[in-house]
Amino acid sequence: MSIKLNRKKRELKKTNNLTQEKNDLSLIYIAARCAEEKKGENILLLDVSKLTTVSDYFLIVTAKSTVQIEAIAKHIEEKLQKMNHKLICKEGFVASNWVVLDFGNLVVHIMSQKEREYYKLERFWSNATFIDNKLWEKAS
Repeated sequence: MSIKLNRKKRELKKTNNLTQEKNDLSLIYIAARCAEEKKGENILLLDVSKLTTVSDYFLIVTAKSTVQIEAIAKHIEEKLQKMNHKLICKEGFVASNWVVLDFGNLVVHIMSQKEREYYKLERFWSNATFIDNKLWEKAS
């Protein structure tokens, strides 16, 4: 009896993990589309789940101006909150040319070209899995 129960628990856990992973991908795809809608550039999605416990995914976006940084951040924040994804923390200031939105399993970095070239997050997280933009463009 307990063997059957344990097997059912494992199957349920596996199903829940797959459902969570699908929800995570939906979340990051939507955030990437939001950045694209506000004309964000060099949009990069990284799966960092095997490299850190901080987050599962990073979205890195370049903006041409502080106004655009603010617009992208606001659009992502509003869209995801409408879908019941709570913003845990917002760091940085538009004037600093880098804003970070933390949704738990997704961390969004929106920055100026100058900041992106200086900090080179892509290089720092080069062991992460890059998610092809064709996937999120098709899924959205």
